Amino acid sequence: MSTRLRVFKLGTECPDKATGLIGTLTHWFVDVDLNIRYIFQPKGLNDEGQPVKQLVLEKGRLNITSSQGYEEVEIPSEILGTIVTDKPTGFTGMAVELVYHLNGCFHVMIQPEGRLPKTNSPIRSCNFDLRSCTGEMITQLSEAELKRSKAKTPSPIGVSFRRDSSEHLGKR
Repeated sequence: MSTRLRVFKLGTECPDKATGLIGTLTHWFVDVDLNIRYIFQPKGLNDEGQPVKQLVLEKGRLNITSSQGYEEVEIPSEILGTIVTDKPTGFTGMAVELVYHLNGCFHVMIQPEGRLPKTNSPIRSCNFDLRSCTGEMITQLSEAELKRSKAKTPSPIGVSFRRDSSEHLGKR
C-alpha cells in the first residue's frame, strides 16, 4: 500500500518567501497525515565558520517555479503509524515520519511511548535508516539486496532531525 506523492526535487535552489534567503532543499519529511515539509539549507556560514541554521519549511514558503520542477515519488506509507524498531539499538516506537535524503535513502522517525522519569518530558523521537529497522510493515532485504541498496543510496550517519521547526539538524 505505498503512496505516490508529488514533491519538489531535492537539490533545488530557491528563495524562502518569508525570510528572502536563498537556499537548497536537502530533505523532505512526510508525516502520518501525508503532510510534506522540506529542510531548507540557506547559503552562507555563521560567524564561527559553520553553515547557517537550517529551516523546516512547508511548500507555501518556497518560491519554486514549475520549470525547476516536481517529481513523483513512491513512499512506503504503510509503515507510518505502525510500531518499528531500530535493530542495532533496540529503539522502538511509532513510525511518525518518513525522511527522504538528497542522496535517495529513506529514514524513519520513531517516537517511543512514555516520559523520561527525571524530567517528566516525552521521550524524544529519533531518526534511523529504514533499512536498519524492523516492523510488521517493513520489508526486509536479503543480504545482497541490502548491500546493493547501501551502495546505491548511502545513508548519512550521526544526524538527527527535530520535528520542531525551530530546531535544526544536530548530532544524535
